[in-house]
Amino acid sequence: MKKYLSLFFGAWLCSAPAFACDLCSIYLNLEPNDLKNSIGMNYRYRAFKYQSINSFSSSTNLKHATGENILSQSSTQEELFNSYDLWANYFLHEKWQLNATLTFADNYYLEDDSSLYNIAGPGDLTVLSKYMFYNTKVTDSSDWAIRILGGAGVQIPIGQFNKTYVVAPSSSSKGNVVFGTPYEELDPHMQAGTGSWDLIFLMEAQVRYKKVGLASNVSYQVNSENSNQFRFANRFNVNSNAFVLLKLKQFTFAPNIGLSYEFSERDRFQGDRFYNSGGEALFLNGGGKTYYRNFALGATYFNPIRQSLNDRQLPNDYRYTIDLTYYF
Repeated sequence: MKKYLSLFFGAWLCSAPAFACDLCSIYLNLEPNDLKNSIGMNYRYRAFKYQSINSFSSSTNLKHATGENILSQSSTQEELFNSYDLWANYFLHEKWQLNATLTFADNYYLEDDSSLYNIAGPGDLTVLSKYMFYNTKVTDSSDWAIRILGGAGVQIPIGQFNKTYVVAPSSSSKGNVVFGTPYEELDPHMQAGTGSWDLIFLMEAQVRYKKVGLASNVSYQVNSENSNQFRFANRFNVNSNAFVLLKLKQFTFAPNIGLSYEFSERDRFQGDRFYNSGGEALFLNGGGKTYYRNFALGATYFNPIRQSLNDRQLPNDYRYTIDLTYYF
């Protein structure tokens, strides 16, 4: 079978697993289960959608509709990305922690609500180490708490990144006989994995006064070229959220609201710029987390408020995350 590298449908904001806004805890461990080890599951949903309305004229001789009529027909393109994350966070020391995340992806491309192709499979493994540089909570019993963390990690390419989809059922026909192998394409942006070894650098900070605080994180991902000679562009993410901790009997609620920003240049294929990739987007996000004993359940909704994507890409529609955590 022949493989063709797809030169379209390149929505960079959902191509590789987005790390900063999806996996970093905005509470940075200043929470009811402070400095405890944890394991959990995340579900991430990201949607990209473009709808066009085409107008055309139609002649009719019906009694109540003679002459030329202007009709319209709508067409919708969608890319849907479902990610299921298994992760663990372990404290090697009060100041050192190790985080590992494994992802399974289930991605779809649709036109007019009809699914044209689906690519699913295991994604890459991300391993991070974070160090707490500053922590007033340890030595200061005042109402103020400040924490600053930094870290780095690697994204290990164990995920599937070479799945193709059928564009045409066969290559040729003769008379009433259809023969030949199907034409296939390989779209790197729809894959579960990236096929490349990538580095991640991050900084996290939080300032809290009593039960009210502000948490921010910044990450930068440096991507390498995979065996298909494709390289995802380096990616920059910034997230900042205001939150409050509310206590009710054995439950603690932590609602939050904030902004998330993402940016990258164009991807590269065989050293050349890969069109229909790269750009920036700003999201308004809101959600919360509920803590009960050793468990926590959270959800966050992201709505795009400004975006500027290169070339012809499907724009961001919305995204949300749901997470379940167990502390031990």
